[in-house]
Amino acid sequence: MSGDGAMEWSELFRQLDTLIGGALSFDPAVYDTSLMDDRSRFASTVIVFTAGVSVLLGQCFALFLVSASPIGFVFGLLFSGASLTLRLGLWIAMSVLVARLLFDMPVSLWNFMSVIFIATTPLIFGFLAVLPSIGIILLYALYGWTSLNMMFGMFYGAQVPFLPGAVCALSGWMLAGLLERLFFTRSRSARSGGFLFASRELSRFSSAQILDFVKQKVKSR
Repeated sequence: MSGDGAMEWSELFRQLDTLIGGALSFDPAVYDTSLMDDRSRFASTVIVFTAGVSVLLGQCFALFLVSASPIGFVFGLLFSGASLTLRLGLWIAMSVLVARLLFDMPVSLWNFMSVIFIATTPLIFGFLAVLPSIGIILLYALYGWTSLNMMFGMFYGAQVPFLPGAVCALSGWMLAGLLERLFFTRSRSARSGGFLFASRELSRFSSAQILDFVKQKVKSR
């Protein structure tokens, strides 16, 4: 049993190595939906979850140091990973819904969700945003790289027709944003400075804004 478990973990790590290396080098094979299986879909989820954790670690490291317990720090990072996974998943779900309603396209939700998840690979290095002066520049570069990955993976790797794909992606993004506003902005914890606030709002702040927020948190303690 333990041997089988070790083999499964070894296969997962090999799958992650293949997907991460392919995404960073713009290999269209990693986005080929006809080659995806349960293992690759799970690996893609690990990638996007790790990306969410890394981005928040880079952006809000100082905040957690002054305002969260060690357990709170860990849970905040885990929440950030889950938040990015769910938000991107919601976007793709809405896009697939639009594709089926407007274009009658037989789109596989889980495969195209994996395409976008794999495209977030550059954000695994989001922790570099913690570096002084150049950190925020590096983070913007990683976001740009991720955007290019998404377009490359969807339109070239997965062979989605450009115009219908762009319409579905944009419509899905708008619908997902509407749903997020309806539910997220009504949450008290989203405005309380807690984990929801940190993962959703502070990730948009500049380094100077985060520093000001940290100073306010220190003064209020």
